[in-house]
Amino acid sequence: MSVKAHYPKALEIRELEQKITSELNLQGFILSRTIWGTSICSDEVNNSFNIFSRLFVGPGPFRFGGISGLPFTGKTGVMAFASHIPDKGGAFILYGPHIGVSNEGKTGEILRQRQDSNSTCCGSLIAGLSAIQNPSTIGEETASDYQQAQVVKMLNAERDQILGADDQVKEVTEKAYQKIHNDLKELIHDCKDALVGKKLYLMGGIVINTNWDEEDYFDIRNSEVIELT
Repeated sequence: MSVKAHYPKALEIRELEQKITSELNLQGFILSRTIWGTSICSDEVNNSFNIFSRLFVGPGPFRFGGISGLPFTGKTGVMAFASHIPDKGGAFILYGPHIGVSNEGKTGEILRQRQDSNSTCCGSLIAGLSAIQNPSTIGEETASDYQQAQVVKMLNAERDQILGADDQVKEVTEKAYQKIHNDLKELIHDCKDALVGKKLYLMGGIVINTNWDEEDYFDIRNSEVIELT
């Protein structure tokens, strides 16, 4: 499998669902009193994770992520999410960037339904990579493309390491993961007063998209319970 060549520990979605259910039960979460949220890219290919809504309360998920998966909803989003947690209940958050892996094993592209050729995935991160490869193209931040400007800013801060990597697409994905992880943890800390008495389970990793007629994967990088008292 081309995915396993790049991410040997990645789980298919159905395996991930089983792992989430098992770990939440093990940690004492009551699924009928648990809501869920995501901080993953708004690309529609990631809607394959919507099947997890059947595990949790409410239609879900609450979406923290914009393009690239960065939690652009900020403190307002986390505060709103906290206020939605059921009484005597908890919350689950799945987060991370995504990367395409084609059938040929090439990173950064997949074949989408009803298209004749591959397209970029994650388009935001690859556009950001192109920008730092050609810094003269980086323009001033505008309200009309605010989120992408933040993606480019994030990647440009890691420019030397990214451009020195063997696989620059995988490297920008790793940098995005660290940014999403750190930002989400910081937001939770900043909103801790609203989360007192609430139990959170965070699972972070890399979403790996495949061609439209195959199952996607998730490479877990972090899982933890946060319980603020």
